[in-house]
Amino acid sequence: MRRTQHGFGLVETLLALAIGLMLLTAASQLFISAHQGWRLQGAAVRMQSDARLALLRMAQDIRMAGMFGCLRLAPDDFKDPAARDAFAHPVQAGPASLNLVVAELPGHTGAPDWTVLTDCVSEAQVHRGRAQGSGHPWVLPVSRHRYQLEGSTLSFRRRNSSQPLVDHVRELRVEQVDTAAGQRVDVTLTLFDPALEIEQRYDLSVAIRNPLAEP
Repeated sequence: MRRTQHGFGLVETLLALAIGLMLLTAASQLFISAHQGWRLQGAAVRMQSDARLALLRMAQDIRMAGMFGCLRLAPDDFKDPAARDAFAHPVQAGPASLNLVVAELPGHTGAPDWTVLTDCVSEAQVHRGRAQGSGHPWVLPVSRHRYQLEGSTLSFRRRNSSQPLVDHVRELRVEQVDTAAGQRVDVTLTLFDPALEIEQRYDLSVAIRNPLAEP
């Protein structure tokens, strides 16, 4: 009498192992692909956020450039002769830099480069540094802001201080454009991720709101 035996043979075992190995390899590739996609997406979001903050700051300064109070300044209004040329050219766009002479926002701390004192009726004076508004109800601090590419870092300079805004910048291109509707500043900022080897470009166009003729 023969006893029936049940189980897996060598061929079935090898076949099961081969199928399992194939499934494990496919799952590993899927996991690696998903992880790489997650890293790329995270890097892209981070680069977009860094570029947006830097470009919004530049756009705000461009819109404030040339805003020096409520009266048109005359040559005799400048108590600091060096301020005349700076105020006459509030926007200077270089190939990889941007120089702006802007009115500081309310609440800004620190000494400005110049101060405009005016009554918004008939008198205005431009002094170097911080000045007191005795006899003038309006005190407008004005400073020179500079955005410049230093190596691979976009930096913001004001007086003697420097602040890095964005790292891993491949290119900064700034151009001042004359149009029929007025002037504008075009900014192109290209960022890259050295680890993932990805690159993104961001473009910004801002109209100059306060054109100023030479005094």
